[in-house]
Formats: sequence, C-alpha cells, structure tokens
Amino acid sequence: MNIVFAQGRDVPSWEQRHASGLIPDRWPYGLDGVTRHFSEARAVEVGPLRPLRLLRALTSRRMSQGGPGQKTISLSWEEDVALRMLEQYPADVALSGVIWATDPPESMAARLKQRLSRRALRRMSLVWTLSEPQVEVVERWLGAGGPPVRYLRFGVDHEFFAEKPFPSTPMLFSAGGDRDRDPATLFRAIEIIRREHPSIEVMVQSRTQLQPPDGVRVVPYLTHQQLREAYERASVVAIATRPNLHASGMTVSLEAMAVGRPVVITETPGLDDYVRDGDTGFLVPCNDHRALAARIGTLLEDHTAAEAMGGRARRRVVASFTSAQMADELAAFARSAGGDTRTPVKS
Repeated sequence: MNIVFAQGRDVPSWEQRHASGLIPDRWPYGLDGVTRHFSEARAVEVGPLRPLRLLRALTSRRMSQGGPGQKTISLSWEEDVALRMLEQYPADVALSGVIWATDPPESMAARLKQRLSRRALRRMSLVWTLSEPQVEVVERWLGAGGPPVRYLRFGVDHEFFAEKPFPSTPMLFSAGGDRDRDPATLFRAIEIIRREHPSIEVMVQSRTQLQPPDGVRVVPYLTHQQLREAYERASVVAIATRPNLHASGMTVSLEAMAVGRPVVITETPGLDDYVRDGDTGFLVPCNDHRALAARIGTLLEDHTAAEAMGGRARRRVVASFTSAQMADELAAFARSAGGDTRTPVKS
C-alpha cells in the first residue's frame, strides 16, 4: 500500500520529531496507524501535477502498476493529493478523502480543477468525508456509477494532547486559519467578552489582517507544542466559522477536548457529531457573535461547570475520536474496497 502525501511532508523527519515529543502522531493525520493492518504500507510523496499525464491516467482502463496477481493499493488524505496520486501512483484499489471539492468554485481555474477532481474521484474504489451530512452531497456530485462514499470520524492523538488539570485562572483561546474561519465574528464576540471581563487573557492564533480588539494577543503561527500549551492554559476554546459542509474547526475542537477543555464553536453540518451541544461544548449559529459571546461568558463565569464539561469532552475523545481509531476505520475501508492485507506492495 502507498499512503500518499503532498510533496514536502517529509515523513522521515516527521517521525523523528514525533519520537522527540514535538508533534502528534508518527505520520501526518495519524495515517501511520494503517500499518497495523497493512504491514508493508509505505509513505510516499507526490510532486506537482502533470496535466497531460493526468489526462492519460483518467482515460486509461487500468490504474495499477502491479504485476500479474499483485493487487496494489493507494490512499490519499484529500482530493488535491488524489489528483496527483492517480497520475503518479496508480493502483488496483484507490481511496481518497473529499474535503473541499463540492465547494462552489470562485474562478475559472477553480471550476476546471473541480471538474478534474470529479473525474479523478470517480476513478476511486472508495471515498470518504469527515462530515456525515457531506456524504449525500458528494454522492450526488459524483453521480451514478461513482464509488461508495463513507463517513470517517476524524481523530486526534489523545496521548500527545493529554488531559491536564483545569486552570484556576480564566483564559480564552482560539486557533485555526483555514479558509472557512470567521475572524470577524470571533473578534466581535471577544469585544463583548473583554467588556464584561476586562482582565481576562485572550490569545488568538490566526493570520487574519483584521484589527483585533484591545488586549487580545494574536499570533500567526504556533508549533504543535505551543498549541498544546495554549490548550492547557485555556479555560475555554472558541472557534467561529463561516457556513461549510466539511466541519471546519473539528481538529482544534478535538485537540482542545482531548486536553479536557470545553469548546464553543459555530454549528455547521456534521459538527454536532464532534461537539455535543451542552455536554462537551456549545454550538452557536453562524455569524452570531452575541450567541458566541454568551456561551463563552457562561463558561468563564462557572468554573465548576466548565471543568466538568472539559472532563466529559476528554472522555468522549478517548472513546470515539482518536487517530488510532480513525486509522483502523481507514484500513477497514481499504479492505471493503478490495484491498488484501497479504498482498505485498509493488514499488
């Protein structure tokens, strides 16, 4: 099996940093866990897309490079890598995640890429999404004759993001910079919080160019270690996103929950599987800074309730949302799509 990453991931270096305790999981996204089921799985990287070779791959009948009787498997985390995987690591069984492919294209280039992604993903043996409501959308988009679409629960390294004692001093933290984050709503909510709790420490990891409220520390980047330390110091972790189908914010949510912190996050399709409203955190409507501020304030003002919610959040991550569990499910997907754990990998 080839587990395919974009060029630059440098898995050997990733493994070294993980062994030194600097980053979670031995491979990106915890995909090293698939090796428990496919012992000869290897991490490979794909370079830039070569359009002419991709078009040949899309029109060829056979994807595999394996010899007679040898079944090859290739797996990519998301659709951008899947395009290059199809061209550079063709296989009998090909699997990929789908994240952004069904977003409305905002340019001609994005529209062309979406069309190529659809053709490539229709060649997969199985695809998955990280948001359950997105499954039906991807099925419709791929159309009749497309591959099976499954829901995969995302998971995090709960040992790297270990549970820590709840802080005695209130602190609000937010992180994340994907294209569906909503820093404007987040900052408006923080303005309310700062008026009601003028002494509270607030830290935001974001590359936004918006002016933050007074007294808010904004940092463009945090290492995994620094991120973990910020979760540990936080009493509430808040995330604001725009409407989206792929559960933006789930990674930060699960990492914070693993440390034992309650989360307040925008409710978008699929998020309610990761954060249970009123149990492990709070879900609020999109674009509603007042609702976001109100839920944050509730937790800041009730230390006991916030701590109890964080404890429940930690237990839920360990029970259902670890990267090891996710990798086990991916291995099951590969088997169900026709993969054979006894088949050696063909270089």
